[in-house]
Amino acid sequence: MLIMKSLTDARRSRSGWNRSLYFSMSWETVNKILPKTNFQDKDCSCIRVVMYSIVILVFFTIVASSEETGTSIDQARLLDDLFDKYNPRIRPVYNRTTQTQVQMMLVLATIIDMDERNQMLLSNMWVTLIWHDEFLRWNTDDYGGISNIKVVSHEIWLPDIVLYNNADTEYKNFLIKQTAIVYSDGEVLWATPVIFKSSCSVDVTKFPFDMQNCSMKFGPWQHDGTEVYMTGRSDVTEYESDGQWDLIDLTLDEHVEYYPDHPGVPYTDVTYHVILKRRPVYFIVNLMLPNGLFTIVTVTVFYLPPESGEKISLSITILLSLTVFQLVLADFMPPSSYLPFLGYYFVTAMLLVCLSLLSSVLMVTLHFGNTEEGSMPDWIKKVFLDFLSVKLNVYKQPKVRPYQANISQSRVQEITRTPNYLRARMSNGDVLVPLMRKDSKHSYKDRRAPGLRKIRANPCDESEIIIELLGELQRVARYHDMKRREELIKKDWKIVAMVIDKIFLYIYIFGSTITTVIFFYEMLN
Repeated sequence: MLIMKSLTDARRSRSGWNRSLYFSMSWETVNKILPKTNFQDKDCSCIRVVMYSIVILVFFTIVASSEETGTSIDQARLLDDLFDKYNPRIRPVYNRTTQTQVQMMLVLATIIDMDERNQMLLSNMWVTLIWHDEFLRWNTDDYGGISNIKVVSHEIWLPDIVLYNNADTEYKNFLIKQTAIVYSDGEVLWATPVIFKSSCSVDVTKFPFDMQNCSMKFGPWQHDGTEVYMTGRSDVTEYESDGQWDLIDLTLDEHVEYYPDHPGVPYTDVTYHVILKRRPVYFIVNLMLPNGLFTIVTVTVFYLPPESGEKISLSITILLSLTVFQLVLADFMPPSSYLPFLGYYFVTAMLLVCLSLLSSVLMVTLHFGNTEEGSMPDWIKKVFLDFLSVKLNVYKQPKVRPYQANISQSRVQEITRTPNYLRARMSNGDVLVPLMRKDSKHSYKDRRAPGLRKIRANPCDESEIIIELLGELQRVARYHDMKRREELIKKDWKIVAMVIDKIFLYIYIFGSTITTVIFFYEMLN
């Protein structure tokens, strides 16, 4: 106990270790510890020397251990002296008109999440705050050369800095329950990683080739500019990409603003601008490329023959697929009236597919339409058959004039009875039909084959039979003429359907090309 008391007294008398003092005190301390004993023998004097040696060894061992633990004792004494009358609720200035300068250093570590739909940015930041506390200063020589100490942040004064555009459910004081470093000149360094959830006005006009500028505004909430003045710095060397966003820059602006609740009172803040660029590869592969493939596949609808019965079903399938991709895109976008160019591209593609569906319906309707309503109007023949079919290189089947017997009562001329022939006028000339008489050399009996029974006919009966046969021939010819007319009309409507389908094909190709060129021009410009 006497040794430790001596060490403590020496340490308090002057800074550092005074080794000469320890050596001068050693014998005095030993004499106090060892009782004075009269030793008359040499053995006793030897024992005394051994005892002195042991005491001296123990003494220097204690001295060495005291040198190692002296800093902790000095630090404890320093903390007692600094925080004896310290009040963390008082701004640490001796003159209340003195302005506390707070410097903020923000290092962006990574982007955890960018929620475009809810317009929020979740980021991992390394925050460093530096200010001067006039109440936390000391002379390093008085405390064993200690130049800085680490204290819990709630034990010292902290600036009430908040994130103005906080998007979390509640405002959390990220300054408390952390460790701060206090230097001998009164400088306080507070540093810790913080995860911020801030609001971000997301502009998805050029999605997925977009760049976002998310602002984070920091500043004291209660201390005005006459008490606390904010300055800022930034660093991007520690940024690690999350695979979706690349950091372009981290800039800052320092502002002095006036708010309506305290007119004429300045408040300072530092606004950091996190400029990010999206990596578009994921969205190109999963959204844009399938949409482009569907646009190309839609062209095959126009070349699919209507007899296959799949033109309309293929158009509907492509339309439904584009609708699904439109819904997937809507999940990424914020619910607002602004639509990205990719959304306009999808909507235009859907309209063009609807156009191909309309073309398929018209073509199938005209191809398998009813031809009993009458012949084709003349203007359709002139526009589609005579003009557009030639210009669009649509080949139609040549029309063949049907055989027209025209053996009707109005067309059959009066029958000229001759002794041997019946004259009938037909469309391809006059026909002389021989009459069979009983005494004629051209009688049926002269030409009959062996084994046929003899037929005797009345000339009037023979003429009536011929006329009936001609009537039957007229009806057969009229039926075939009507069928051929229907086939020609149907072929003409098929040609009209092909012309309309090719017109829609050119409209679709032109619209798709113009839409794609405008889309990529706006994206890359």
